[in-house]
Amino acid sequence: MTTHPAGQLAPDENLIRFDDRLLPGIEAGRYLITVEQRLPSAHLPEDGLGTVEQIVDVRAPQFRLDPSWVHAVYPAPHSQGPFHDLLPHITLDTAALPWQRRPFTDQVPGRDKAPWLALLLFGEGELPGDPNALGTTDSVTVRTLLDGDTAVQGPALDRDSADPALLDTPCQVIDVPKELLEQLLPKAHDLGLLAHARTGGRDAAPAEGPDTGAATYAVVTTTRFPTEAPGAKAARYAAHLVSLEGHQEPTAQADSRPVRLVSLHSWTFTSCPRAGESFRLLAERFAQGNGEHGAAPLRPPAAGTGLPPHLGTLLDQGLVPMTHITDSGERALAWYNGPFLPRVAPALPRPADGHFPDADSLLLHEPRTGTFAAGYACAWNTGRALALADPGFATTLVRLRHQGRLRRATVRQYATYQRQLYGGDLPTGPAAGGSPRELFEELLRGGTLDALATALGAPEDESRVPATAPVAHRRDAPRDPSAPREPSPDAREAAQWLNRLRTLSGVPFDCLVPDQRMLPPESLRLFHVDRGWLDALLDGARSLDRHGDADAATDAELDGLLDADGPVPAAGLLLRSALVPGWPSLIFEAAAGTTPVEVIRSEALGADVLLMLFDRMPDRLTLSEPPQGLHFGVDSTRNPTVTPRTLTPGRTGMPLEGRAVTASITTTAAGARVLDAGRLAALLARELAPEIAPRATLTPAEFAVQLVRAPQRLTLSFEGTR
Repeated sequence: MTTHPAGQLAPDENLIRFDDRLLPGIEAGRYLITVEQRLPSAHLPEDGLGTVEQIVDVRAPQFRLDPSWVHAVYPAPHSQGPFHDLLPHITLDTAALPWQRRPFTDQVPGRDKAPWLALLLFGEGELPGDPNALGTTDSVTVRTLLDGDTAVQGPALDRDSADPALLDTPCQVIDVPKELLEQLLPKAHDLGLLAHARTGGRDAAPAEGPDTGAATYAVVTTTRFPTEAPGAKAARYAAHLVSLEGHQEPTAQADSRPVRLVSLHSWTFTSCPRAGESFRLLAERFAQGNGEHGAAPLRPPAAGTGLPPHLGTLLDQGLVPMTHITDSGERALAWYNGPFLPRVAPALPRPADGHFPDADSLLLHEPRTGTFAAGYACAWNTGRALALADPGFATTLVRLRHQGRLRRATVRQYATYQRQLYGGDLPTGPAAGGSPRELFEELLRGGTLDALATALGAPEDESRVPATAPVAHRRDAPRDPSAPREPSPDAREAAQWLNRLRTLSGVPFDCLVPDQRMLPPESLRLFHVDRGWLDALLDGARSLDRHGDADAATDAELDGLLDADGPVPAAGLLLRSALVPGWPSLIFEAAAGTTPVEVIRSEALGADVLLMLFDRMPDRLTLSEPPQGLHFGVDSTRNPTVTPRTLTPGRTGMPLEGRAVTASITTTAAGARVLDAGRLAALLARELAPEIAPRATLTPAEFAVQLVRAPQRLTLSFEGTR
């Protein structure tokens, strides 16, 4: 296995568009609409039509924010890592939300372009109501907030402008000491630089649902960096998206009371400069020569040296020794293998009808140790247990089998009647008073027999058909129940469930990795998928109400649907690492030679475990940070610099190598490190003067482009995996 060094992704690999703002057609608030009509002719009465007035309320979120509107936050909630050179931010699905209202009550220059939302970061011991930075807030009703509290400075908002239905609903607030707020809250003229609209890209931590990457979002960034002091312990922070509507700038207030802010969304994270590790450090652990951390085949660890050769061989093949309880209750040793093996498993011999009827037929004898290999039997029992646990699938499968048996019985009766009709010797004379069979055959004399034969179609055994018997079908003839037909809805539903099971969806993790030592912390393991194990799993699930030959047609129908339902997993990887929670949208690119490998399933199975299934074994794997415009920061907070990026169309975002701008980061009396966004924007504008002239500063979108951190990439090559 060879390793290519981690590098940076080119900014144009994923097209992302930044806009300064997305202004709504009309801001939220109360409006008076006056309608007047003036008649042009002097001969018409002047007071014919009076003035009409109508009050209209334009509603927008004000005191509460629907959690589903939060698309992503960074750092991820409750995450831990080295965030000291990154600016936390929040992404909102409603792209115009930050500009639907206005901040502050006094005349602030440029406030019509500034957002009414700000993201504030508080450390431990800073908020009196949340000393442990757990994101704790106080709950008050909207009425109480608007009425005010003599102990704090609340927002100066008109109660009549609020929705009456919301007055008695709760909202979350935090009381911030005025001196602290003055240190953390950006100046009014800098607020506009901290919010922008973004189209495209992928988010690091989507809150809910899939990330399509094509929608437009609003991004609000804070100016405070988490701690970076060497040797300092991990520091927890609480991020709050607060409303500035109805407030004054703290610097313009003589009042020393705490300021009550509405918290629309909050989350916590921990910055660990000492213990935390970056994407590059975590990813490079999987390189060759890093012991148990390096990428390797998934196999049980050897308990020690001196094992007999045949036992070592079984371990190398992926079998794990486990306790086996027989049907009689005796305890014995057995070997277990899950679906993930470090080798290509040989084909599993199958019964004549193609399906295993029970688990006992899958117990394989291991002659060298005199024990059983119970992996396939466990797979069969697991599939049956999962099918029984899903009443919807169990009902559908039983109904499908009953329908199949009914069709089979109908076909058999149909064939029997055809044989009787064509193969019997019809009498030539009247059969008055004869048996029912003779009476019926008498009715079939003449043209009646030919018409009925045409309607029924050819018999199963055409060699017994008389030469004069017609074999053509009439257009209006009844359908032959034995003819091919379209799969029923029940068959399609059952096949879809089985296909999900074939990707091991719902299979307990202990069945996949029976020994936790096979997947140690901070490790990447590759494996081949045992097709026989998957077949045994599906046979167990399909065993409900199965009766051999009677259900052969139903089994064949399900087999056909499964064969047409996409590729079967043939290989995959398991990743156990802090990369999983820290980078939820981690990008994997797998290839076999020059052919991309199809990802059949990619899912986090726990807090730090990721499973990926491929249609073939890759020989090259690339891990990349999500290339999105959501990570903002500086190159280093000890010597804070920002590399300018060109704004030339067609090359926007490309770093200007060899040029660096020192970022102005001040340490407040509370120990907070705060970025002077306005000063940094002016310094960057000087470096980019030929591109933005005659402007002397950057727009919010241009400022966001300058602060984007380039994602990292690591490529691993595997030799001999195929």
